[in-house]
Amino acid sequence: MKKHYSYYKRRHVTKLPVYRKALHIFKLSRQVVDFLRGDKSILDLHRSSCTSDQFSEKLILATLGLAPKIAIAESSPDPTVKHASISSIERTTAAILHYCEKLESSHKHSSEFLSLLRTEVTKFGHLHDKWAISIHNQN
Repeated sequence: MKKHYSYYKRRHVTKLPVYRKALHIFKLSRQVVDFLRGDKSILDLHRSSCTSDQFSEKLILATLGLAPKIAIAESSPDPTVKHASISSIERTTAAILHYCEKLESSHKHSSEFLSLLRTEVTKFGHLHDKWAISIHNQN
């Protein structure tokens, strides 16, 4: 007996604006942290007892996780996985904004760089909202 799978339009994830913006945010966050904390590796940031280093590490790891979560939601046929990924991205976006605020409070001289990152994260939020609606409409 032949199995019938429901057809839904698959999009190439790397072409999605929300995915591209997620990659841009990761690169930008890495550049901001390099400016703030020097050219430290993630491991050096993790090992540090300095609060700024710890928030820098959290910022980089949070931004690193955005693109894979988009890919998971986009490629999974399971609606619960899609919704879980979308919710996780929303929480991660809020955390990124929080980390930016914490870093800005300890690095007044770099507020313009962190402001730029926050602006990009806000743009990402708008793209995410549009993309999430399209994911919901696929189901």
